[in-house]
Amino acid sequence: MLEFDVADEVIVERMSGRRVHQPSGRTYHVVYNPPKVEGKDDVTGEDLIIRQDDKPETVLERLAIYHKQTKPLIAYYTAEAEAGNTRYERLDGTKPVEEVSAELAKILS
Repeated sequence: MLEFDVADEVIVERMSGRRVHQPSGRTYHVVYNPPKVEGKDDVTGEDLIIRQDDKPETVLERLAIYHKQTKPLIAYYTAEAEAGNTRYERLDGTKPVEEVSAELAKILS
């Protein structure tokens, strides 16, 4: 089993920073991929929106559900790995994509 570990605060920051041009579906991020003009689509100049499911309070609610549902699974697979019945690998999901990909390739080889 693979688990990509990312702190809730990082997930909230990443998701709540997302902006969308609704007609085209183009996405931006206020930190990682900002539009040329704040709040405006680069192509049309139209307003960008924050989707309801990207609002911090919504993300936090979804994370609470995720943790509640996955906690028993993590406990199960941790115990199975400790018993030698399976592998359980936890990767730092905040590392650069290249590093995570290299770790993943090593685990899967």
